[in-house]
Amino acid sequence: MSSDIQWMVGVRLRSDAGRPVSYFCLVDGTVSGTEARSAVVHRVVGTPGMADRVDIDPDDPWVQVQRVVHDPQGRITLSAPLPHGGAAPRRSPVTSPTEGTA
Repeated sequence: MSSDIQWMVGVRLRSDAGRPVSYFCLVDGTVSGTEARSAVVHRVVGTPGMADRVDIDPDDPWVQVQRVVHDPQGRITLSAPLPHGGAAPRRSPVTSPTEGTA
């Protein structure tokens, strides 16, 4: 995996019998959770034979996007699931206390 930003994305599909089937993928090389979500849906839907096993329309309300977090001690954890859409919060730029004053 090449990117510093990694995502764990889960999508839920329905089996032929109507039961939920969950797929989880680890994604890197995307900047946002939205891109990671889109990549996973494309990957799952594009898997050969997948349409024969499950309904390939993802259960959108269930899609889970979590950022993979590496702490300084080397531990790996997952963030809380991002809101639907998967956009990760961006850090606001640091400004000086006098910036913008006249």
